[in-house]
Amino acid sequence: MANPYDYKPLNDLVPRVLSNEGTIIIRRGRNNKHLNNVETIADKEELILVSKKTALSEGYCQSKGTPINSKFIDEYEFKIKSKNQSNIMKYKIDLTNCYCIDFDGLSGIKSYVSLPIIEKETSTFRMRLENVSITMDEDICRNQILSVNPKSIINIDKDLIILAKKALLTIENICCYDLRVIHNDHNYYHSSGLKFNIKDRYAVCGGRDIEHLDSKIYSRAIFNGSVFLELEEENILPFIIGCDDLVGGYEGITKINHQKESEIAMKNKILDISRFNNIESPIWDFDFLMEYLPSCDGYREAIKNYPPTNNSSEIELNK
Repeated sequence: MANPYDYKPLNDLVPRVLSNEGTIIIRRGRNNKHLNNVETIADKEELILVSKKTALSEGYCQSKGTPINSKFIDEYEFKIKSKNQSNIMKYKIDLTNCYCIDFDGLSGIKSYVSLPIIEKETSTFRMRLENVSITMDEDICRNQILSVNPKSIINIDKDLIILAKKALLTIENICCYDLRVIHNDHNYYHSSGLKFNIKDRYAVCGGRDIEHLDSKIYSRAIFNGSVFLELEEENILPFIIGCDDLVGGYEGITKINHQKESEIAMKNKILDISRFNNIESPIWDFDFLMEYLPSCDGYREAIKNYPPTNNSSEIELNK
């Protein structure tokens, strides 16, 4: 199905007509707003993403027959989830008061992230994560999983760090977001327009690019809503208990890193540089961060409005 503008190709009829091994391929132009959250819709309709590719738009047309405006198109291939996949234990962890994800790779395992998907209608930020370390010794995280599945593999120890092989990070009600992408040793910036109010919070995400070689993605989101991490039991790998790793030391960590690097290399996707607006906001400046969003436990929290205002509550707060 090519460029299904103003049409919902992933409706509830799809699972009924697809066989167990059947697939549906959707190609869309970058300006097709009706499919901005196609991956989220597919998951709700019990479909699983098999592949996602970027291709040149040459040879494809819009639904009305005119050439596609963007240089690239996105191609998604989905298949119906098997009964076994539908029964996989899934968790949605509320991280609104506990941000326990290690994006810095301090464990030695390289973290991977996708470029964020922004749902403008709901001001929601979504980012796919792979091979990220998550601390489970926080009661708020551990208890949420065990309340759903007391037999989860995380129950082996309270002082546990897991490796989430695949997960989805969702930040609701974002005020703004900024990107810095390093691709082939060049910096590319994108900003939605920096603005926030006192008490808004600041989340940091970043890692190597899930889809493109020689790319790293650094993202900043300022929000005043909830934060969730979604993952499945089968994608949880116990990693560290206390000071002891469970994956075979240096050799095991190296093996995990090499496997992921090979997987990315096989995708061989083209990064569309034109999607970035080249606006570098002050959020990347350390002095700005310390003035407006100083360090604290958990999320950073704004102590001033930006852009600055004469808001009396701001003046009172900083006396």
